[in-house]
Amino acid sequence: MLLRFRRQPMDILDRYIFRKFLAVFTTTLVLLFGLGTIVKILDSLRDFEQNKHGTMLLVKYYATVMPAYVPYIVPPSLVFSIAFTISHFNRNFEISVILAAGRSFRRILRPMLIFAIILACAFFLFNQYVAYPAARRATDISYLLRNKAPDERLRKYDKSNDMTLHFGQRYYTIGHGAWYNRELHGFHLLELGPQGNAMRMVEAEKAIAENLRSHRWKLLNARITRFTPEGTYLQTEIYAEHELELPENLHAIQNFYVDLDMEERSIFDSYRFYRKRRELGGSYEGFLTEVFWHAGYPLVCVFIVFIGGIIGGRMRRSGLAVSISVAMLVTLAYYALMYFGTAFGETGMLPPAIAGNLANMVATACSLWLHWQYDF
Repeated sequence: MLLRFRRQPMDILDRYIFRKFLAVFTTTLVLLFGLGTIVKILDSLRDFEQNKHGTMLLVKYYATVMPAYVPYIVPPSLVFSIAFTISHFNRNFEISVILAAGRSFRRILRPMLIFAIILACAFFLFNQYVAYPAARRATDISYLLRNKAPDERLRKYDKSNDMTLHFGQRYYTIGHGAWYNRELHGFHLLELGPQGNAMRMVEAEKAIAENLRSHRWKLLNARITRFTPEGTYLQTEIYAEHELELPENLHAIQNFYVDLDMEERSIFDSYRFYRKRRELGGSYEGFLTEVFWHAGYPLVCVFIVFIGGIIGGRMRRSGLAVSISVAMLVTLAYYALMYFGTAFGETGMLPPAIAGNLANMVATACSLWLHWQYDF
């Protein structure tokens, strides 16, 4: 395809189409970026009323968080720009003249398609190296603006619920980890022997570590059940408080903890958590789904060219209003499929590769169908 493009360089008509499109795309991107910034400022100022760190930290927060909007405003800006540009040509009968001159509709879209391919590559790099790291830094700054403690990330109970992990022949189940107090709530340990028989089972309402590296734990309201080497029940000991030496310290268990929200995880973070969970024996399907989603998400830029172009080519009136509606509908449909796919991947209902690219697969089918139906 690249060789074909070289043999057919952009001519005057291509440059004319591309200039019109680029002007609309740039304007739309700037407007949505500014609108997102205003909405973010109005929405968050109330949270920062008690800020004790001065105005400069507030300015730093907004400067840091702004790149995090880009993954969400590029697709709607692109689909609106393509639909509006093509519909503008259509209303002025320029499409009819171009088609009458022998140029196909696909050929009309080629300058925008080349731009979309380049944009998809830049979009991927920007998201992974700028947008998601910026969201992570902005979250940390927001903790300071709300006068939270430096360990606020560790205080997110909901990110460490229902952990299941294993180390060799030891299997742990933990309700949640209160890392800032060095506590594990709902602590269960099943230790197996060389033959796979149960050797010891430890249950405690709370397990408290002496420090991050210590292997000594204090168990509260604990039950310790022991078995013979053959796996036969031996005895159960009940303690209100009991100290126990374990091979794993708090650092090893905390390594299982996910301290980043989905909006803060780049493809590298998702892959790191996937490898960590897989090695420790926990559920990793959700993180693997995220890896495939990160890799496939920039392709939306390419699909949008076909979908927005065909829809724009069918519009002859109310170009602005219809283009806005098309941009909203396409974007909402894509994001809905994207989140449905992510949910299906996390629950194991779909393989991660399919779940992470469910929206792209549907977009591909829609693009092919539209061009088969409406190419002219």
